[in-house]
Amino acid sequence: MLPFQVKCHVGYVPSGQRVVGLSKLSRVADVFAKRLQDPQRLANEVCSALQHGIKPAGVAVVLQCLHVHFPNLESVFLDSNHQGWVELLVSAGSGVFENKNANIWADFWSLLRFRGINVEKTRVRDKQNHHWCPSRSSAGAIATFKMESVNPGMVTAVASILRSLGEDPLRKELVGTPARFVKWLMNFQNSNFDMKLNGFVSDNGDNFKEKHVHSELNLSFWSQCEHHLLPFYGVVHMGYMCTEGSNPIGKSLLQSIVRFYGFKLQVQERLTRQIAETISPLLGGDVIVVVEASHTCMISRGIEKFGSSTATIAVLGRFSTDPAARAKFMQSIPNTAVSGR
Repeated sequence: MLPFQVKCHVGYVPSGQRVVGLSKLSRVADVFAKRLQDPQRLANEVCSALQHGIKPAGVAVVLQCLHVHFPNLESVFLDSNHQGWVELLVSAGSGVFENKNANIWADFWSLLRFRGINVEKTRVRDKQNHHWCPSRSSAGAIATFKMESVNPGMVTAVASILRSLGEDPLRKELVGTPARFVKWLMNFQNSNFDMKLNGFVSDNGDNFKEKHVHSELNLSFWSQCEHHLLPFYGVVHMGYMCTEGSNPIGKSLLQSIVRFYGFKLQVQERLTRQIAETISPLLGGDVIVVVEASHTCMISRGIEKFGSSTATIAVLGRFSTDPAARAKFMQSIPNTAVSGR
């Protein structure tokens, strides 16, 4: 029950001289996308609707799906290379496109390559991919899933929500969905975990020596928007003052602080401030924190703005009064906006 992004590519061979407007093709895809879906079923439904609606000689539909691969609390601390999005291609064809080995499919794939779709580097769903959702198909997710640990009252509540949406929780594709959703949601329970810094004190140098700006960039995080109960994710950039020859704080400790505050029901502004206030006493009080994030609530609802990102900043100590220090840190941040990838 997590959002996935879709780019829908449609090819068709007109019957006679009938050509369909692009807006109509887009509306057909939107109608079937705005429901609980499986990528292959979505491709099949769009293909079937177009075939019956415009009656061409054939229709080809290719969906470029990006599914959020949200880690659980245990795996994110163990795997620093966790991939946030998994890309999947699915296709459906009718009429002259019904045979996937037909030459006309080769022509269509060639056109898609002009759009930058590299089939060889993208996971294509086949019959062996029983679970298209990366959170279900990963061995780690299956191994850590324990049905008995899930609150039955919460499972019943999610099943009730599905029924309110007109869905049947006993449909084979939805069996287990309420429990999986609850298991994922419990990553964000308000636990009384302690931030154990083990008495860490940073060696940021003599206060009487000249200090320079040190940056730690692209610390990844995942979190859960408390307004819409949808994920948001991104990177955190930190800057602090230290003298030449002093030992910078370990990146692993900073990453742990970021993830500690990320795995909660959050808003980005509070997350930014909490990180800054936590690292400030460790680093002599002069800190700056910038958080860049992409919010799925801006993709799957509301303005539905793909590729949008939000940046927040918190400054303490010298960074709040020294524009030159702030500017130097901001210039160190790579010019790569967080997007839906």
